Amino acid sequence: MAAVVILLLATFTAYAQPQANVIQQDTALYRAFESLYHADSNVVSILHLGDSHVQAGFFPLATASMLQEQFGYAGRGYVFPYNVAGTNGPEDYRWNSTARWTMERVIDRYKPPVLGPGAIAIQTQVQAPALSFAGKQDGGMDNNFRKVQLFYDAATDNNTIFSPDAADINVTGMPFPGTPTIKMATLDFLQTSQTFQVRWENTGNLPFRFYGAVLQNGRNGVLYHSIGINGAMYQQYNDLNSILLAQMAVFKPRLVIISLGTNEAYGRFDPLAFRDEIDKTVQLVREQAPQASILLTTPPDCMRAVKKAVRKKISKKKYRTYYTTSYYPNPYIAMATQQITGYARQHGIACWNFNAVNKAENSRFAGGWAPDHIHFNTKGYQLQGQLLYEALQQSYNQYLQVKKKNQVNSDDRR
Repeated sequence: MAAVVILLLATFTAYAQPQANVIQQDTALYRAFESLYHADSNVVSILHLGDSHVQAGFFPLATASMLQEQFGYAGRGYVFPYNVAGTNGPEDYRWNSTARWTMERVIDRYKPPVLGPGAIAIQTQVQAPALSFAGKQDGGMDNNFRKVQLFYDAATDNNTIFSPDAADINVTGMPFPGTPTIKMATLDFLQTSQTFQVRWENTGNLPFRFYGAVLQNGRNGVLYHSIGINGAMYQQYNDLNSILLAQMAVFKPRLVIISLGTNEAYGRFDPLAFRDEIDKTVQLVREQAPQASILLTTPPDCMRAVKKAVRKKISKKKYRTYYTTSYYPNPYIAMATQQITGYARQHGIACWNFNAVNKAENSRFAGGWAPDHIHFNTKGYQLQGQLLYEALQQSYNQYLQVKKKNQVNSDDRR
């Protein structure tokens, strides 16, 4: 017990001090920065993986929009019918369907062995399911596309897909590891659009599963995929590692941003086991996507809630119970932060210590918390996304200076 108390005190001392908004070990991002430097002639894929802080969309979309404004906009990236699944998601688009669908997620106790690149799938027993997509004009993102890639499993090879909007449809098999009947349908459009409809026929007797889509506009620049699942942890992505395999195969990322750790800090926290799970994820990404740079981020300084009951006498024989809720800092958040930053430092991986930035920028986040004191509201998440972009931009500018210096030295040797 004494050792735990000492560890907590040391952790709070280390992370309570204000720190600059910088990325530690940022030279590990130079391969990704080299890709961004040439983004005017290539599509640079970025994957942002996380939990509920990412699923809502406000945090990653803020970072994405600023990166795309600087390096070019290659499309909306990964989209999923969260509203059809009955859960929250980004608000700049919407899906619709007449079929009844059920949801499967990586956090579920009983889940299929394949959930696709989004760590989530919807399934239906309808023999001819249909889906429609509509990007919102005022959603803050440019949802125009010229090409759509759809990922699904119709449980048979004899199914047919139709779209009244696409000029051409090309179906290929096995876009990522899983069953032999997993397909990718690529829809090409003659002109940019923000809506499309699709329908499948002759599907099998087993459930039809839909894994999401990727939207591209045919231009070069940044293609930013945000994948977040409420309640997700490192361990769950590792236990069902077919998700990480699918992400590397489908997105082919040049940069993988991992924002996990909040949910681990709300259970029975084991620092060494948590560090081991980080390592499993990092090693799999490195194995499957050796060209990708990795950026670990630490969770915000969340709070724990404690409800207290107070019994008050309101008359001679009557009493009423009142409940109050008090909030106090979650000590395991600091411990999770210490493990993430320590692992990144040990293995030479880039790390954005948002926990420290959150503390240093406490006044700016004062009105940015949601009522549960765990999540941010829209304003808070947009500030978080802006701060991540600013940290990336600072490291990118340093990369440019190193690149320029190397070029000068190379010219001098000639």
